[in-house]
Amino acid sequence: MKIAKTLLAGIVLAPTMAYSAVTLDVPKGLQLLTVNGKDAGYSNFGFDSKDDIVLENGVNQLVFRISKIVMETGSDKTKFKSQPLVATFETSDKAISISVPNVQTLQQGMEFNSKPEFDITTNGKPIPDVKKDQLGLTFSLTADMAQEVNDYNQTNAVASLSQFTQTSKVQATELNSDAYQEMKSSFKSASYEERKKFLTWAISNLEE
Repeated sequence: MKIAKTLLAGIVLAPTMAYSAVTLDVPKGLQLLTVNGKDAGYSNFGFDSKDDIVLENGVNQLVFRISKIVMETGSDKTKFKSQPLVATFETSDKAISISVPNVQTLQQGMEFNSKPEFDITTNGKPIPDVKKDQLGLTFSLTADMAQEVNDYNQTNAVASLSQFTQTSKVQATELNSDAYQEMKSSFKSASYEERKKFLTWAISNLEE
């Protein structure tokens, strides 16, 4: 993961801003609730949709849910809204999208809520190091999602901004340790053949 240089990236609800380089596509059937802690203008009825949204490069946090008509029993249909999901990540200069399973029945929706799986993708492939979580709220018409997300971000939950920032700081410290600097210096002073030999060894021992 790249070291976080920006703690919060602003939301821009317009598709063309020269200084923004992360474009988010929100597929049909998904409802964007907040972007970087700000209300995304969602409808409580869940039938709203968004055009592409342009985000700043750096750290971004999305809170969203599946919101669609599904089969309940027989030929009956009902509206399914999943529990709100959180994705916190750092990326730059990419077109990204949210990928979730194709929930078609209420039973599949209940199973999704019990074990949600999703990805933030670019060119159909998951981007690395996305921190994922579920808010686990009992959703109501009066829920203040911006406040709920703000409260969540003060905790040490896996996808909270406080935890994401803390992890980034730890990684930054590790990358500036004496051992790392010594290893980097030795690598630079080694011959081409020695570098190749070292890289072969390092890759083969990466998981130890």
